[in-house]
Amino acid sequence: MERVRAARPEDAPRISAVLIASIRELCAPDHEGDVAAIDAWIANKTPEQVAVWLEGEHGVRVAVEGGEIAAVGAVSGAGEVLLLYVAPEYRGRGHSAALLEVLEAELSEAGHDEARLVSTKTAHGFYLRHGWRNDGPEVACFRTRGQPMRKPLGPA
Repeated sequence: MERVRAARPEDAPRISAVLIASIRELCAPDHEGDVAAIDAWIANKTPEQVAVWLEGEHGVRVAVEGGEIAAVGAVSGAGEVLLLYVAPEYRGRGHSAALLEVLEAELSEAGHDEARLVSTKTAHGFYLRHGWRNDGPEVACFRTRGQPMRKPLGPA
């Protein structure tokens, strides 16, 4: 992996493609091939919507390999990891872990003592391995279920 950087407006089409491919191909344990669930999940992942996110308050970051965006993550000002997805062809190369480390550091630097997220079934084990813990029962999320999680953040 080359680096993690802030997403730029011109990245919106590739970010959209990464999100959609990851959901369709890697998140099968969550949507189980249900077309309606997939469509609901990817409905707000268009290049146009991603461009709106890039103009807003979300801290969108990308992991880059060979000049190509391999993974994307984002946080909110409220201390939440909003998304963390890797392109299927880059899975297992450390991009998600590198992004998560950067996102957690940014939340800590912003003054958050802990971070929150809602995990997919697909990513649940990944987050547990990175120090996250379940935080209550599963919740409805894009016509599937998600696991709320929390992690204490150390000083910046």
